Order: sequence, then C-alpha cells, then structure tokens
Amino acid sequence: MGDILAEVFGQGETLAWWQMAARAALIFVAAWIMLRGAGRRAFSQQTPFDLCIMLLLGAVLSRAVVGASPIGGTLAASLVLVALHRSLGSLASRFPGVDRIIAGHRIDLLQGGRIDQDAMRRAMLSAEDLQANLRASLQSESLAGIQRIVVERNGKVTFVRRQEETEHA
Repeated sequence: MGDILAEVFGQGETLAWWQMAARAALIFVAAWIMLRGAGRRAFSQQTPFDLCIMLLLGAVLSRAVVGASPIGGTLAASLVLVALHRSLGSLASRFPGVDRIIAGHRIDLLQGGRIDQDAMRRAMLSAEDLQANLRASLQSESLAGIQRIVVERNGKVTFVRRQEETEHA
C-alpha cells in the first residue's frame, strides 16, 4: 500500500506533474473538509482571527502540494489549526471577554453629529477613506441624515441613517 501511495503522490520536492496534480486533488478535498469543520464563521466574519485560519491553511497546505513538506505532516498541522480556530471561536461565542480579545471591538466615528478624529486615527481611516466608504455604501457624497458611523470588528464601515430617514424611505 505504501508503494502505491508513494507512486501516486511521490515524495520530496522532485515530483512529476501528475503527482503534484494528485496531491492538489487530495489537498483540495482535505481543505474543503477541514473548512467545513471550521464552521461558517471562518467565511462570514472576516475578522483578523478568521482570516488567520484562511491564510495559514493556504500556506501550510500549499507545502504539501509542491512537496516541500510531507502530506501527513501538513494535514496534521492543518487539523490542529482548524481545531484551534473552532475551539477559540466556541469560547468567544460563550464568553464576551474572549470574544473581545479575539475579534476586537467596534469603533464609533460619529459623536454628537461630528466626526471623531481620534476615533478615525484609531481606525486608521483617512477622510478620503470615509468618503469612499460612504459612496460605496450609500451612493452619496453627504453625511446628511446619518446618525451613526461605525467601523465594525471586521473593518467594514457601517452607516446608520437617522430613524426618521429610514421611516420615509
């Protein structure tokens, strides 16, 4: 059995094209299974914590495809990453303190009808960044009618219209 696996998947960095293709197919299926196991949070939240699993899985698993690391070792390392992500995500869903540590907190940019420049600096947003987000989100150049601006934990900027604005829309 070991000889058949070695023939199909090769060993080391000197792999035939079809061995790399077989490795790619195996790693694709393994990554898909692991990401399904990681849960939907890995795709939906897009916080630094969630992006971390995506980037690390890509980096670790790519080594198996090109033969830079053994397939078994990369799959084991990937499973540990997925288990760690899932465990920490589970803790974050149960304990608000863990959630804040892992995903951070929102930053309110609008205080008393004025843009809070200190909050803008903390969020590392320029006035032009804010304007670009306003145009992309609301197709508007004006903050008129906006009650609240929040930089969400995933980095997206949310504009909340005044209540009376949304009732007439």
